[in-house]
Amino acid sequence: MSSGREVLVRTLEELAAEARSENGDSWENVTLSSFLEAMGAWLSVYEYSYINTGRPVPDDPWEIVAEAVRAATIYE
Repeated sequence: MSSGREVLVRTLEELAAEARSENGDSWENVTLSSFLEAMGAWLSVYEYSYINTGRPVPDDPWEIVAEAVRAATIYE
């Protein structure tokens, strides 16, 4: 089983590759400022993202950060 830290590292690697590819064009937040703003906004209400999709909120903060980084690509 992967640790949350490993999940975060893998998520960052995947998103970096995605950003370099044509898939990066589908990101809503392509500037650093919009990405960071979206990440902060998602983190302020992240529990609801899990509740609304019927998933348990992770105990591991690394997993939450991994999800926040991924969500920041599209969160408005």
